[in-house]
Amino acid sequence: MAFIKLRLAAVSVSVLIAVSGCAGTGDPGNSAQTGNTAAPAQNQSKASTSAEELGLLINFTLEPEDLVWREDKAKNSIVAVLRMDVEDTKKLADQFSQRAPGIPKTVQVEDWFPPELIAKGEIAGGSSVEGAAFPADDFYQDPYSLGTVTRVAGTDFFVVELSGK
Repeated sequence: MAFIKLRLAAVSVSVLIAVSGCAGTGDPGNSAQTGNTAAPAQNQSKASTSAEELGLLINFTLEPEDLVWREDKAKNSIVAVLRMDVEDTKKLADQFSQRAPGIPKTVQVEDWFPPELIAKGEIAGGSSVEGAAFPADDFYQDPYSLGTVTRVAGTDFFVVELSGK
């Protein structure tokens, strides 16, 4: 009996949420205005955590512990945040530093970044984190042929920023 009551409550809540999401203002003027502002929002894709999808767009051979990325087709760019395990962090850091010294870089933290990086930016008194940037040569795959990989100072996070010509 308790199971039936619990299930009934869950269904009721689901129905209420669905119905409230469908409610509109009834004002056709607002609908037309909303339609005009929707186009820019469509250019910005949501952040993804799919390593398989990202692997179709850029090259990366190591398996990240955590991954979040966003493609902006309007700007022909991708930003990916990778958190690597300790061994792979060392491998990547050694690989990058053998080619060229890292250049100090400030990375703007976006609202879809991992909570640890958002907090690190806030602790620093803003919305950015410091790191060392390296050429992203190993990550390039058509159409993305420009960019950097920034290792965020004091973390196992790498921010990959790629763009097309």
